[in-house]
Amino acid sequence: MASKKERDWSTTLVTYSTVIFAIVSLITAYITITSWRAQRQADRPYFSVKESPTVEIQKEITFEFEFTNVGKHSASNLMSNTYVFDQSLNVKPVHVDEYALINDIPRETTTRLMIQLASKDISPAEGKVPPQYIVIHLTYSDPVLNQTYQQALYMKWAGVEGGLEHPLVYAHTSEKDKILNYLKAYHLKV
Repeated sequence: MASKKERDWSTTLVTYSTVIFAIVSLITAYITITSWRAQRQADRPYFSVKESPTVEIQKEITFEFEFTNVGKHSASNLMSNTYVFDQSLNVKPVHVDEYALINDIPRETTTRLMIQLASKDISPAEGKVPPQYIVIHLTYSDPVLNQTYQQALYMKWAGVEGGLEHPLVYAHTSEKDKILNYLKAYHLKV
């Protein structure tokens, strides 16, 4: 028969082993849940501009953007708010538009967004168009995660100078605050 001292030592060893196992199990569960949440967020829909946006100037100015859903989940209820305004930031926007897409956008599917500036707002006929900012604010849902996401694209266009059309480029980080302040001043969704 085992002595009382051996039984106490054996009980203490089993208790410590059980506590260590419980702690390891909690840590494993925490890591698993954290990884699962991170993976779910990584699978969410996300729009990327695959090719450089195009600018077409005829009687009107047209900007064409191609957005591709690079996430694993479909995007639904896509809504875009688009704004075009002078880089001087001292006049009202020349273009404010809202567009909603009914269809879901599955993974690796491209959708187009066209912004047309009426010739009454900006006339390219004179061979000169002042530099403009273009802001595209996207809102969409993930039907799998039942969450809504937002993305904003801040672009600038150097306009037309001496009949020469300039390409669209991304705005600098240093310009973001003044763009956001401008949009808030005109009560535009950002």
